Amino acid sequence: MEEQQEKEVRKRRGCLFYGCLTGFVLLVLILLGLLVGGRMLKKMYTDFTDDHPIPLPTVNMPEAEVKQLLKRVDDFRESVRGGKPTKPLELSADEINVLIAKDEDLAPVRGKLYVLGIAGEKIKARLSMPMEEVSLPVFKGRYLNGDATFNLMLKNGIIRLHAEEVTVKGKSVPDVYMQKIRTQNLAQNINRNPRVSVALDWIDSIKVTNGKLVIVPKEKGP
Repeated sequence: MEEQQEKEVRKRRGCLFYGCLTGFVLLVLILLGLLVGGRMLKKMYTDFTDDHPIPLPTVNMPEAEVKQLLKRVDDFRESVRGGKPTKPLELSADEINVLIAKDEDLAPVRGKLYVLGIAGEKIKARLSMPMEEVSLPVFKGRYLNGDATFNLMLKNGIIRLHAEEVTVKGKSVPDVYMQKIRTQNLAQNINRNPRVSVALDWIDSIKVTNGKLVIVPKEKGP
């Protein structure tokens, strides 16, 4: 009888010991996670964000060429909306930058995005954006100033502009943060413009190819 009681006591003590040990290990792992996460958060804050936006470059295009570009874009819009057959609109990097500066439909990215070039199917751009606009509100009040590679497409009537990689001061933004940044559609405020939304109903595709941004209209409209 006494031996049985002693066995039960030892068993309870053993369970208590291993339970406490397991709890201690979990606590250590949680503390280590918080410590590592805190260091990564601090590193992102100090090494990859700034407390101010940076001025972006500007395009020096002759005024006559600017007027021709704006007319070409307006003519394309009118032809597409009127259901008239029209060729795709092709835009170079400089032309995109002029439109960002001059076209009110692109005002949401003005001062935040400057196209450096188009290579293959990727857009290279400099950006200066509030951190809350790239899905990282934890850094609210800070700015992401750097160079990025973007994917651009039209899907289900929505322009989608997603950063694939971002470098700040020559260093790649850590992947743990890029995973969040990649989810953010940086053209979302453009899509919210009712005039843009209606115009996109007439567009078949937007793609990047051969160093150009190509906007292809639907053959018969929406």
